[in-house]
Amino acid sequence: MANLMFTIDKASDVAILLGGTATFTLKIKNVSTNKKLYNLNIYLILPDGMTYSSASIYETSKIYNSDGTSKISWINLKDLVPTEDAYSMDITVKGSTIFKSGTTIPFGYSFNGIKVSCEMDTMPRGNYDVGNEKENEEVNMTFKAVRFYSTITTSGKVLKGAGTSRISTDYTKVYTSTCKFYNNSVGTSNVNITILLQNGIRYIGSITTSGTDKQNFLYPTVSSINIGGRIFTSLYYGSVTLSKGSSTTVNFKYSVWNRYDDNIGDFIVHGTKMNMSCNIMSRDDSVDSSCSFSAMDLIITDSINSQSVDVDDSATLSYTYEVGGYYNVKDIVVDYIIPDGTSYVSSTASPYSATENSTLKGFELIYKFPLAAMNSLKTVNISAKINKNYKYNVDTSGNGLPIVVYDNFKTDTTISGTKVESLEAVKDSSNITFYIKLPSIYKDFLNGYYRDGTVKSISTLAPYDLAEYKLTYDASVLKAVQKSVYMDDFFPLSVDPINNINYSISGYNPNSNYAIDPHGVEFNYGDISGLQKSIVTFKGPIKYLGTTGENINLLKMKGNNTVGISYSNRTQVAVKIGTPNIQLTKTVTGPNKTAIRSNEVYSYIVRISNTNTLGTETDAFSFVLSDEFSSWFSVDISSISVTGTGTFSTPTYDSFKIQIPVTKLAPGAYITLTYNVIINDFFPPGISIKTTATNTNPYSQLYDASLDNYQYINGVKSAYTTISSQNVYVTKSSNIDVFKVGALINYTITVTVPIGTVVFDLYVKDILLNGYQAYNGGATRNGIAVNPTITNNLLTFKSEGYIDARNEDEIITYTINCKCIKGSKIIGAVSSIQNNTVQAYFKQKSDSTTWVSVSKTLAITVNYPNIVMKLSANCREVGSGYNTANDIVAGSTLDFKLEFVNNSFIDLVNGVLQIPIDSNYIFSSINSAYGFNASYDNVNKNIVINIDRLQPNINRTLNFTVVCQGMVRSGTIVNTVAKAISYYNDITTKEVYGGEQSNACISNLPAKVSLLPDDSDKIDDSTSYRVTAPGNIVTILNYLRNIGGGYDDYSLAFKAVGIPYDIYIDNIKIASVAANTPFNYTSSYLNNMPPNVVRIIQIKALIPKSSTLGCKYNFIITAKSKTAPYNEKTVVNIDPV
Repeated sequence: MANLMFTIDKASDVAILLGGTATFTLKIKNVSTNKKLYNLNIYLILPDGMTYSSASIYETSKIYNSDGTSKISWINLKDLVPTEDAYSMDITVKGSTIFKSGTTIPFGYSFNGIKVSCEMDTMPRGNYDVGNEKENEEVNMTFKAVRFYSTITTSGKVLKGAGTSRISTDYTKVYTSTCKFYNNSVGTSNVNITILLQNGIRYIGSITTSGTDKQNFLYPTVSSINIGGRIFTSLYYGSVTLSKGSSTTVNFKYSVWNRYDDNIGDFIVHGTKMNMSCNIMSRDDSVDSSCSFSAMDLIITDSINSQSVDVDDSATLSYTYEVGGYYNVKDIVVDYIIPDGTSYVSSTASPYSATENSTLKGFELIYKFPLAAMNSLKTVNISAKINKNYKYNVDTSGNGLPIVVYDNFKTDTTISGTKVESLEAVKDSSNITFYIKLPSIYKDFLNGYYRDGTVKSISTLAPYDLAEYKLTYDASVLKAVQKSVYMDDFFPLSVDPINNINYSISGYNPNSNYAIDPHGVEFNYGDISGLQKSIVTFKGPIKYLGTTGENINLLKMKGNNTVGISYSNRTQVAVKIGTPNIQLTKTVTGPNKTAIRSNEVYSYIVRISNTNTLGTETDAFSFVLSDEFSSWFSVDISSISVTGTGTFSTPTYDSFKIQIPVTKLAPGAYITLTYNVIINDFFPPGISIKTTATNTNPYSQLYDASLDNYQYINGVKSAYTTISSQNVYVTKSSNIDVFKVGALINYTITVTVPIGTVVFDLYVKDILLNGYQAYNGGATRNGIAVNPTITNNLLTFKSEGYIDARNEDEIITYTINCKCIKGSKIIGAVSSIQNNTVQAYFKQKSDSTTWVSVSKTLAITVNYPNIVMKLSANCREVGSGYNTANDIVAGSTLDFKLEFVNNSFIDLVNGVLQIPIDSNYIFSSINSAYGFNASYDNVNKNIVINIDRLQPNINRTLNFTVVCQGMVRSGTIVNTVAKAISYYNDITTKEVYGGEQSNACISNLPAKVSLLPDDSDKIDDSTSYRVTAPGNIVTILNYLRNIGGGYDDYSLAFKAVGIPYDIYIDNIKIASVAANTPFNYTSSYLNNMPPNVVRIIQIKALIPKSSTLGCKYNFIITAKSKTAPYNEKTVVNIDPV
């Protein structure tokens, strides 16, 4: 059977703010009837998105994992006996706003995987005792991410005293309620807040606010609302914005009536529970909180001057009773029990009786007071003394047991009386606890020692160091006996081994010491008389670095009180185990680090240091500092110098490197290496000399091959510097001209070997754009004609051989004559780019087989003629000017205008443009053509334009006229576009250009319809009105007209009318329509109507003699075009009686 009972006050869907905290309380109880449990450990595991904030007991270790999870531990908190009350601890956790991955946590997200567990031993020393068993319990929790939440609190007992009526201000007992509002740290929240006070509570006001959003809560809307037939008071804050991460407090005053319903309803009985609630609501969420109190006519409270006491101490015990605002109370009796172990001395009020009470095991004081007026208050102070022994708690011989540390005492007080006005009995009770104070414990770090026993001058420890600590048990001013005392020291996991540590003890000596689980030592002191002190010092060996959690050193003191309930006190200190923080730098100085030359001198400085600014650095032992040399320079051996505050040996070196054995580099120490180098005599261009300094991983102690040694990781550092020579420099340029296809191009190439260098077998290769440029003869080198080797588009010049530029730059200049033979014009372009690249090849050593190259690319702009055209037209019948889009009608005359321009940088010659004439047009004439020739090709229906030459930015205009065919139908769209057929530049006919087009000039013949009433009875374009007497014939005329651009087809629709009628079109009867019958007409008579033609629609109907006054006949006609977009027009013809 499990002996542990483990509970948490709230475990499922616990509300937690994103960016805020939530607190829960866990309780652990030993439910065995006879078995003591030892060494309580508590563990908390949190998932990604949640972190630990704090607890009522300081944690022993915290471990944070790379996946965002964490584990918090509390080690060896206390022992639990069967009779002991549950052990309680509060833990506060925090909700993050993002996961470890950076993903935002959404509101409403459920955090799972929260585990809280406890573990206890069945034996005092844990696994060091044979037969020990582990008792475990675990609770799984879930949390829910919320936007906001609130709390509301007030006193637990409240005296009635709200006055006589709502309009009075004679309230005498006023209390404070506190509401707190918290918002998430992701964003603001717009909320409505309602605070509800139960019937019987009077709202006084006097609002005070504090916190982030305090200005938003000064003025609530206060109203009375009916809930279940009872009147409640509401404090309402509408549309309040809670700031991101806000915390706001609102305090208000209230009182309690004697009767419900504002003091005119039923009486509120003494002791009645009353409630307050708070609701905070947004569009997405709603959160409630509440609190309650007891409404009282008489209250008593207890107090003591100090809750922690010692034997022989004097204590002042007090009780205070207070009367409410509605009744006088008579015949008051106060029964006060002083606990066993405490002696009564005196009282500020004379007790009615003062006697030992063996049944209650205490000293009983009874006080009687005849009358207490309403709103009165009385305090009685009782002087007492803490005894050394109990009276009723005795040993087997009947002698009183000694009072020991952590013994708990409780006074019990009851009060009773009678309300004078109603003769109702009232009572209340109270108590106060106090205990014998605990001894103190301390743990201090004294010194660190190296492995050889030498004391360290720094406090940061390293593996194989010794850490000296002092443990202090201090009861030097405590008179009470300390029972079953143990002092447990739990070493960090990084301290090992611990089985051979020597302990030096001064003062009070423990009976024994032995190992205790996990990884600790226990000093057993047994029972200790008062006024004692014990000091233990020792040196613990450091085994490895350890994490933050592994380096916590916990000291715990525990003991038992008289009834066997354990107590504990704890302190902990972090063992500061560090690592060296090595910094390595390398610099170089000289004439010009980016343009070094033969025989120059450069100085190198290498500096290695161990910082002392972090507070976590420790010594670096037994490592090597190295720096590499280059074959491109020689080292001046006489210039090598090693200085600094670190400890090191004589350096060793060869042609490849230099090494310095470092014995010790303490925090703040450094070593500096300096030396000079001479650049080689025959030094080529384009060389980069990169040399790197590095160090090996240091050890934590001076290396000793006969012992174990700890070598740090991640201590290797490197630093490099670079010096370089200038490279061979190549340029390529051309003559300045507007290049075009067929043009000559003259290239100039320069190759510079920089001063201070030499090259071998240098030669130059030029790459022309294949198929677009060609060599045209006439190459030179430094002004002298040469003949490069031609291979397709490659021109290769003869090798220059060895070039010595140690004293000055050596410059070689080549020229090449080329021709542009082809372009790459796209439609609308005026130029394109042709890239030409030159390359210089050389060797950096005479015996090298590796070629080094440098190159330079020159971009040549090739220009093309280009034509841009714009076409517009003017419809003479519309007369709206020249536009690129026009609405026209069949038979219209259109004047077109073509504007074109050469927008390039070169002349356009022999150009041909065409304008196809659509079949819906009839060509009329060419009206003007200046600077070019234009004619109409009647066979191909094209206007042809011939341009001899068009210079850059010259505009030309062609005007011509066409006539739209007379039988074109509405809905027709005619597009006219001018096209460039061909043209050339002014120096070659080998490349023809063309393909450009103008915009489309659009002519639209829209489909439209007009339907109008006759002018004689027209109200507006859509309504006609006449009055026809019953028995007479009404005649209605409407006019259908084609107002579109071309021929069109139409239909008519007649809505149902309550009488029969006849329809005529152009005086020809087409239908007789029955009453209440719709009619549609789609005859060919309405098809192919020319523009502006009118059809007359006539309706004749007999108005019945039976038609009554107020009767109305509406003849509704709709005419609709059959061509998209299917325009229609409706006329309502009204004839009332």
